[in-house]
Amino acid sequence: MITYNSIAVGTDGSDSSLLAVRAAASLARVYDATLVIIVAWHSASGSLLNSPHSDVSAIPIVGEDVADEYLRDARVVAEEEGATKIDLRKRAGAPAAVLVQEVEDNGIDLLVVGNKGVNTLTGRVFGNIPTEVVRHSSVNVMIVNTEGVDS
Repeated sequence: MITYNSIAVGTDGSDSSLLAVRAAASLARVYDATLVIIVAWHSASGSLLNSPHSDVSAIPIVGEDVADEYLRDARVVAEEEGATKIDLRKRAGAPAAVLVQEVEDNGIDLLVVGNKGVNTLTGRVFGNIPTEVVRHSSVNVMIVNTEGVDS
């Protein structure tokens, strides 16, 4: 039987990422698992993907204060979905790398991300967070379909 004791989800404050938080929170409720909500924050500008095409690979700058706001909003969504054990984390770095590292460092059983960028030409050519997470994660990754939800 598959069971999860800890489920992580990333959020960037967007409606689509909050849909992923909602899905992860629902699973956490069902499995009585700890829900770890993660925000990657950055204090420098420029391309974080080391792409020669920085205009399409730059990640929006999220400061620590904004990260705290995103975490508060995500907690509300998770509580609405019935999650009771919620751990909020913020970490400096590129989102995909932060999510994978948090999983590695903290023994997370399942990682949940939205599919934002997966079905775009830019995402297919230059990469996107869900694809990078799947490539590098050592645990199961659940990708939530957020199509039709405003970013």
